Amino acid sequence: MLPPVALVLLALAVITLLAVAIARSLVIAQPDEWLLCIRNGRLVRAGIGISLWRLPGDVVARFTSTMQRVGFTVSALSNDRLRVAIEGFVLWSVSEDGDGPFRAFRKLGLVNLDAPPGDLKSRKHLLSTPQHRAFQQLLGAAVQRLATARSLEELLLHQEAVVTELREQLAVLEQEMGVRVDQVEVLQVRPADEELLRQMSAEVEERVREGAANVHLETTERASRRAIESEARLAQERAEARKQALEREKALRLAEIAHQRETRLREQEVEREQALVDEAKTIEVARAVLEREELQLASRLDRIRREAAASGDAISAVAVAEEKKSQAVRDHELARLVAEKVGEALKALPLHEARWITVGPESPVSSLAALFAAARDVTSAGRGRPPG
Repeated sequence: MLPPVALVLLALAVITLLAVAIARSLVIAQPDEWLLCIRNGRLVRAGIGISLWRLPGDVVARFTSTMQRVGFTVSALSNDRLRVAIEGFVLWSVSEDGDGPFRAFRKLGLVNLDAPPGDLKSRKHLLSTPQHRAFQQLLGAAVQRLATARSLEELLLHQEAVVTELREQLAVLEQEMGVRVDQVEVLQVRPADEELLRQMSAEVEERVREGAANVHLETTERASRRAIESEARLAQERAEARKQALEREKALRLAEIAHQRETRLREQEVEREQALVDEAKTIEVARAVLEREELQLASRLDRIRREAAASGDAISAVAVAEEKKSQAVRDHELARLVAEKVGEALKALPLHEARWITVGPESPVSSLAALFAAARDVTSAGRGRPPG
């Protein structure tokens, strides 16, 4: 049996071994690091900034998740067999899709930070120097293939199209290598021959000048055309304005004529109404005058009727009184009346001397008697008529 000290030492050794085993089994990645667990050649788990327990036989790989920059400077032949130098760079990182980290680690030879190579300059680099150069050569080959399909002028003047096409070619590389190309930039495209560059610059300058002259001519022509069109449009607008003014004036004149006609008709209607009112007043006045005349006539007739009735009553009274008189009294009054009337008649005549001449066998007395008899007959005839 082992002494107690040996047992204690054995227990401490076991605990130490267990602690070391646990420490080696727990793997923790930094927030900017990928952590891959590979078991039997297959990816078990992958993530950024994760921690995992490593079982015996598992392979653990850690590498940075930061974006990488790979520059390239390529000398290539253009489609027109001219040497051109193309300079640019690519920003890339490990793809997070599916087993992209495992494919990148397996095909690109990413630096495992648990066993870094001796020539690694920074723990933020994904590739060692040989892998970095190989990646540059891969990009250079893609750029050379792209340059051979384009002319020098296209490479110089249409760099955006070059970037787009290079980005399309690198899409195949992304799928195969498990990486993601975030940005592609072409910094410079220059002909290798400086004289050619000078000639092209001169040609381009002449072309630019010619284009500028053409643009100036076109601008002048457009300005002239716009001036002509503007003048024509202004003339048309002025004509339209004059036409509208004439139409408005005509409309106002017609409205004024219609207003005058309406006013005249209204005045005529007012005059007719006033004439009717005057006529009605005249008729009323005539009717009133007629009524007044009728009233006056009726009053006059009534007065005449009353006077006639009074005269008839007086005559009747006189006749009654005469009838009550004796014959001698009546003859005497008649003789006196005749004498008075004869005297008045003789006075009215311009006679200076009067003589009674008897022509017939009757004497003056008998003549007067005949007059009296005639007067009496007239009086009797008057009394015999009906009153008034």
